[in-house]
Amino acid sequence: MKIAFFGSKQAFDYFQIGGTESFVRRIANQLARDNRDIDYIMYCSEEKKEMAINSNLHLKYFKNFDQALNQMRNNYDHIVVIYLFPKDRLKFAFFRKKNEKKINFHFIYFSWPDSLIKRKLMFAEAQLFPYNGQLFCISKRQYDHVKKWVGNIVYLPPPVPEDYFLKPEEKPKNEKIKITFLGRIDISKGIKETIEIFKSLKNNPKLEFAIYGIHMLEDKKGIEIYNWLKKQTDIKYVTIDRKKYSPEMEEQTQRILKETDIFIQPYKKLSSTIDTPVLLLEAMASLCVVITKPFGNILEIYGKSKFLIPEETFVPAAINLLQDISSEDIEEERKRIYQQNQKFNFRASEMAIKFLQALGE
Repeated sequence: MKIAFFGSKQAFDYFQIGGTESFVRRIANQLARDNRDIDYIMYCSEEKKEMAINSNLHLKYFKNFDQALNQMRNNYDHIVVIYLFPKDRLKFAFFRKKNEKKINFHFIYFSWPDSLIKRKLMFAEAQLFPYNGQLFCISKRQYDHVKKWVGNIVYLPPPVPEDYFLKPEEKPKNEKIKITFLGRIDISKGIKETIEIFKSLKNNPKLEFAIYGIHMLEDKKGIEIYNWLKKQTDIKYVTIDRKKYSPEMEEQTQRILKETDIFIQPYKKLSSTIDTPVLLLEAMASLCVVITKPFGNILEIYGKSKFLIPEETFVPAAINLLQDISSEDIEEERKRIYQQNQKFNFRASEMAIKFLQALGE
């Protein structure tokens, strides 16, 4: 069996850091470890090239859509679509129709647009030109929506590698309560609220703050915040390069979360990330208390908790919650999260099995 993950390079390049990239990379690596042949087929690359991650996992870059289609005509049993540019979707629908007797085509939904019109457009392709394989949904609300009009659907939450998962006794005990923001320096990710909270509590002797940030050059407001963070000295700030994924980078993320007591991620809207945020699951696996907002299916995943704070009162409520928080509060929440992790299984090995079963393997 040979599987291709297909889409634009910008959407899921193996070496980028992001939710979609992590999802595909982890499934692909798990399948490769299980001796499956996996290719990334990416188009809109600056050059045509190929490289091997290992003997079972290969990255193939193409300059344009037609080159990528030619590669896929007779070489794969399964093609899993990640993201195509709108101008290429009709052509690909005809390609699917022409090859549906010899190739199984699948699609993964990653987002949930805020606009009803954009949501309808996102789901329209699979309704007008049905896939002969599976439609994978990474969130429960996607799944509940799509199951109304299709039967070949699978709920597949983002996979988290085994190395992230801790037992309560494995979590380090810190002298101070470590509170961490990790992610993109972007207003939609809640970085301004995070800074406001950290600045308000900076003199609290029980608390220690850190921001590990990815900045995007095209985001002017994000760059302004990034430049401010580099100059100030009140909050620990560490830059992370989005285009330099490596196993060492994965280990760094694991280490940061392992040492974190409270993980803060106050999204302004969930459409700024994939619909089940990978960082939420990584933080839960690492037994971090998570302070965020109950958007989408976050309440269902994280469970009922005082650490899920509504958008309207987020900053003052978070400040009030943190200024008097105790180690006992954290221990109690940590045990609850551990139990939640047992109920809501999102280990990469289990998700890969579920993925293969959906493909009929």
